[in-house]
Amino acid sequence: MVSEKEIEKYIGKKTKIEDQIDYARASVAKNLFDLPDLTLNEGTPLPKYWHWFFCWETASKDLLGRDGHIKPGNNIIPNSGFPRRMWGGGDIVFFKPLKIGMRVSREITVEDIKYKTGSSGKFCIIQIRNDYKNNENILLTEKQNLIYLPNREKFTQSETKENYDLSSLIKENTFNSQQLFQYSALTMNSHRIHYDLEYCKTTEFYPNLVVHGPLIAQQLVQIADEKLNGDLKKFEFKALNPIFVKEKFSIHLIEKDDCLDLWISDKSGNISMKAKAR
Repeated sequence: MVSEKEIEKYIGKKTKIEDQIDYARASVAKNLFDLPDLTLNEGTPLPKYWHWFFCWETASKDLLGRDGHIKPGNNIIPNSGFPRRMWGGGDIVFFKPLKIGMRVSREITVEDIKYKTGSSGKFCIIQIRNDYKNNENILLTEKQNLIYLPNREKFTQSETKENYDLSSLIKENTFNSQQLFQYSALTMNSHRIHYDLEYCKTTEFYPNLVVHGPLIAQQLVQIADEKLNGDLKKFEFKALNPIFVKEKFSIHLIEKDDCLDLWISDKSGNISMKAKAR
């Protein structure tokens, strides 16, 4: 662990990962998202938000923390002193599509580090920027807010009841444990809250396996892009409450003059994620 003053030295640190957009992972994603009409050939543009399936950040097992992620301090993310990691959302700008066969790079930059105090005590927010490029052409830029939290002894859900007209309901969905496994494999996400039920309950005190935040965001991105006739340019989103395996959730949308308001509610009506799309 480094001090709050020393941790500022990590701002601006970068790392780069290179990969190729291959047919195999695209085919797995096609089946996972049940897209039978999507034809996959060399040069096929991929749906938006599929960049998560490429340019994986990996490490040997001795560099992993108790949660399965790379332990902070073993990559460009510093050890802020908090053991629990949560993905808090972010924003993404789409420029050009990823295409099968394309060589891509992902440049990861630590943009900001902030310590804050909330209802559960002190915590740390680390913002990183991911620039996906083909040669020097930027395909997309995504900022992620990674939240590092202290240990806890129970799970408390935020009360964020939605109060919109039911006409905003677009569809309902649910994910089972097999789908969570496939998504973990497709994104090389080894966070144990998505597959290790004992860890979920006894270490992080979740009542069940947690659906991946990006998988929830993917539902909103897909609907927003369809509503905008494939011309989605910017997507901003914030994760508020988890969705659990086998738990039905609802997807909502309201059209405004300058954007789309989207959100996902859990079975109790609490907002899990809210977003704006343009």
